Amino acid sequence: MRIDLPFSAVEPFVRECLGCGCPASVFDDIESDIKVLSGIRYQRLLAGQRLLVYLLRDVTPEQLICLQQAGLAERDTAGYNRLRIVLVGEPDGALYRQLREQFEQNASGDEKVHLHFVSSKTLAGYLIKKGKLQ
Repeated sequence: MRIDLPFSAVEPFVRECLGCGCPASVFDDIESDIKVLSGIRYQRLLAGQRLLVYLLRDVTPEQLICLQQAGLAERDTAGYNRLRIVLVGEPDGALYRQLREQFEQNASGDEKVHLHFVSSKTLAGYLIKKGKLQ
């Protein structure tokens, strides 16, 4: 299953699954594209020129650092408010801890960058609800 969210699923996914409290107007302007950075394929979502989301699966701790640094640079350069990196899948306990620790070390107290783990089943629910299972 591909992980690319269609436009119609972005707002419900971000609000319900990621817990974003952005005003509804933020979702009037959504950009979505597929990017590849150092071999990492991810969906880049931008809502309202303020919320930046990177959505991907199967990442190593080193790849996460690379993506996190790129996301922070993009967020800061463009003046976006938040960066949310969403990893789809169920990493085993050791990998989960390693990814979380790497992320936290590189976030250095930045309260406007978040890491989310979302199960494939949960993501599929957003794709199915919108009739866009891919």
